[in-house]
Amino acid sequence: MPDEPEDLADVPPEEFVAARDALAKRLKADGKATEAAEVKKLRKPTVTRWVADQVRRHHAGDVEALQAALSNVAAAQETAITRGDRGALADATAQRRDAMTALGRAVDEVLAAGERPAHHRDEVLGAIEADVTAEVASRGTFGVRDDLELPERAAKKPARDRVAERREANARAAIEAAEARVVRAREELEAAEAALEALRERQRGADGS
Repeated sequence: MPDEPEDLADVPPEEFVAARDALAKRLKADGKATEAAEVKKLRKPTVTRWVADQVRRHHAGDVEALQAALSNVAAAQETAITRGDRGALADATAQRRDAMTALGRAVDEVLAAGERPAHHRDEVLGAIEADVTAEVASRGTFGVRDDLELPERAAKKPARDRVAERREANARAAIEAAEARVVRAREELEAAEAALEALRERQRGADGS
């Protein structure tokens, strides 16, 4: 059984509720009522979220490599816009591809260690990439900044062309954010389906008693 709230992150979803309640009870008995109440609020994670968190906890190097790759992609996109140099963008894109490959191996290891079916792989990868993309984007490194100094040849373009370019870049950023929301919606649906199945199991048990 976990001794601290952060230890719950390593508890499989199927054992989470029992472990959470036991920890909350122990904390309360130790006079830590506030901590016990906070632990009691913790929700059971979906399998996808649990595996994703396991990868982030135990394969942090692979996640950091993806963060660095996405940051480099963002910087290379800016270089391509301001200087017309697309070589760095090609290199950064290849780095991102390699980082995703390594991350996929980490996901496979966690799934195998937890004896989880491989069909969770793509959802877990998507969830981690969406999280990391959102973290990188929160630093203002995706999209076209309004204060970005465009090269002379771009400055000579009609204002409507520059506006169109900015709209297109910001639209791409919006699509990435929407994809992240889709991943989270899938996780919530999975949790709801699990809860529904649990209710059905209890009802079947009640009907049979």
